[in-house]
Amino acid sequence: MHAELRSLARGRGLRSANLDARTGPLLRRYAALGDLSGGPLRSRLVGWLGERLAALPEDLRLVAGVSLGVDPRAGHRLLTERLSWLAVEFERDPRTLRRRGQEAFRLLAEMIIAGGGQDGVGQARGGQETHRRETSAARDAAVSGTAGWYVERVWALVRLDAPTPELLESRRIVALEDGLREVALSMSLPRPPDAPPSPRDLGVDVMFGGRIVRVDRRGDTLFSPVLRLPRPLGAEERHEFGCVWRVPPGQPMMPHYAMNPTVRCDALDLRVRFPEGAEPRVHRLDGLPLRAVEDLTIDLPDVPLDGAGEVSARFGHLGLGLSYGLRWT
Repeated sequence: MHAELRSLARGRGLRSANLDARTGPLLRRYAALGDLSGGPLRSRLVGWLGERLAALPEDLRLVAGVSLGVDPRAGHRLLTERLSWLAVEFERDPRTLRRRGQEAFRLLAEMIIAGGGQDGVGQARGGQETHRRETSAARDAAVSGTAGWYVERVWALVRLDAPTPELLESRRIVALEDGLREVALSMSLPRPPDAPPSPRDLGVDVMFGGRIVRVDRRGDTLFSPVLRLPRPLGAEERHEFGCVWRVPPGQPMMPHYAMNPTVRCDALDLRVRFPEGAEPRVHRLDGLPLRAVEDLTIDLPDVPLDGAGEVSARFGHLGLGLSYGLRWT
């Protein structure tokens, strides 16, 4: 696995035109890629690796993301060029970065093997009220994504005043290649520490802009619907679609919405609506490491409720593997 990850990082990494041929047998098995090819393979592999990169320590996550070509700020043609950019951008010694890259790949390989393959393809981050996602979204700063599309803007409304919690979300995506027909989404609904060990579920319906052709499950908490677009998109063409996600009645959820993008996401507009009379304390999550989202000891900025019992937040140029959203207590 370590050798396959190192090989994948060469050249343009996950942006390589011949990604099918460069994806090794172990990666295909552990990421449950099957016979996928072209855009669907790229989208699935980017999302799957992005989820695992998010579990690395922050310094290793950064160098691994740049090495693999996941970080949209580093769209250089060669691995050496990407690492040179990183060295200048963050004032690091290139030799140190190369060593960190190898350390990151060794740790990543160990995590993948330990996590198991096929249906043990790990858990993403995302979440309905924990809503992290593959919109893939993780975007960061700049140029392209690697999934055949990227997210230009997300509009999200979390309703906690409904009979059961729900997320109404619209996205505007931009195709990066001709012939984009399907978009693989990802949403995770983590289990609260005191929740019973019953199976997790999450409903999803399309409001407009496509049809869901299947919903893949990865582990107990990750849901990955595949959205078929009304027609194939051309390169640089924009398309909007909307989905509503619902937590089943009686199923507890974590008290936050956190988007954890794994592909480029330029903007997130988020609003949370609380039940009438509720007086929660709400904090802003702005580029936090995934593991810090639920750490109540971290001092975060307060976000005041308005007269309608709502809070809102806007985020731009979301960083890959980092978390953006709101948390309430």
